[in-house]
Amino acid sequence: MSSTQQTPQRVALVTGAAQGIGLATAIELLQDGRKVVLTDLRLPDLSALPESLRANAFAQLLDVSDPAACQKLVAAIREQHGSLDILVNNAGISLKNAAGQSNGILDVGLDEVQKMLDINVIAMLRLCQLVLPGMKDKRWGRIVNVSSLAGRGKSIVAGPAYMLTKSAVLGLSRSIASEMGEFGITTNCVAPGRILTQMAMQAGEEVNQRYAQQIPVKRIGEPAEVGAAIRYLCSEAAGFTNGAVIDVNGGFLMG
Repeated sequence: MSSTQQTPQRVALVTGAAQGIGLATAIELLQDGRKVVLTDLRLPDLSALPESLRANAFAQLLDVSDPAACQKLVAAIREQHGSLDILVNNAGISLKNAAGQSNGILDVGLDEVQKMLDINVIAMLRLCQLVLPGMKDKRWGRIVNVSSLAGRGKSIVAGPAYMLTKSAVLGLSRSIASEMGEFGITTNCVAPGRILTQMAMQAGEEVNQRYAQQIPVKRIGEPAEVGAAIRYLCSEAAGFTNGAVIDVNGGFLMG
């Protein structure tokens, strides 16, 4: 690229962005000069962003399991901003039982599995299908799907339903990466380990402390550390990183 050419301002959609990894990712992308649409089941509070970044941030309600709402939002973003160049599929759920734990293989219900599939996988696939045609037309796009350490190997606290869905995210992402790479569209995953989010706090402080002792860096991760990895995958420089998984887990998973 010559010095007289300027990279256009890319437009990003981040799901599950009211808090945690999604909010941290939005901040990272805004710092990288992107316009960012933050979505969640509750309206993201833009006052949580540094004031200097708010001019390029836009908050929208979105239930990712609602096909009509997803279609309407993607169309609205394209109409308002001219394009939708970056998709970060972060929204996800991990259902717990009355004791605050994940149901094991003999106790998990198919309705529970289906609900997690609908949010963690099917909604992700739907949003990818909605944004890919526009990316293909522009011959540029970045998709980052948030998987989990639970989809990469044995999990200490996640149950079979969550592990199943987060493993499926990896397969879905590889499929898109292989089919869409020739059009300048990269599709990658981050697989966070134990991160200080509301979801992780469901297990309780004692569980997290025990977990931290099994991590080589001896601590739980911060949302911003995952956001930084996603920022790279969404960057102009990441055009040759495709179908990859970045493990952000303090060294818990090696090999």
